[in-house]
Amino acid sequence: MQRGFAVLCLLMSLAGCSEKYTHDENSAAMRAVEFAEVAFIQHDFDKGYLLLAGKARAYVPLEKFKETVTFMHPNGYPIKVTAVGAAAIKGEKIVNVALRGAGRGGEQFDYALTLAGTAQAGYRVTTFNGGALSSLPSG
Repeated sequence: MQRGFAVLCLLMSLAGCSEKYTHDENSAAMRAVEFAEVAFIQHDFDKGYLLLAGKARAYVPLEKFKETVTFMHPNGYPIKVTAVGAAAIKGEKIVNVALRGAGRGGEQFDYALTLAGTAQAGYRVTTFNGGALSSLPSG
């Protein structure tokens, strides 16, 4: 009986040590839009690179970042970007954010960004992909 109680106390104390955090999907979406405005609209690759999470910068050199953003936009860049959705990954310090951009000629840009962080610590972009999807008919 005492042994069972000791095991129960140990399990409860370990559970009490688990990290507690919350997500703020709106905050993550705002950070994603900020990144997209800098990197995709303003083409400020240096500043956009600094908005990446430190671990992302450790794996991706600045030149590769510039090359990737340029490759994503072979026919131009958006002039406006908005968040269309954000979803926190349960049990992880990750929020996936979907962005939609609009170009001067009616082009539509869709992006998917992954941000690491928490509501308490803030969010930083770790990965991104997407770009121009289509040209909308003008009419």
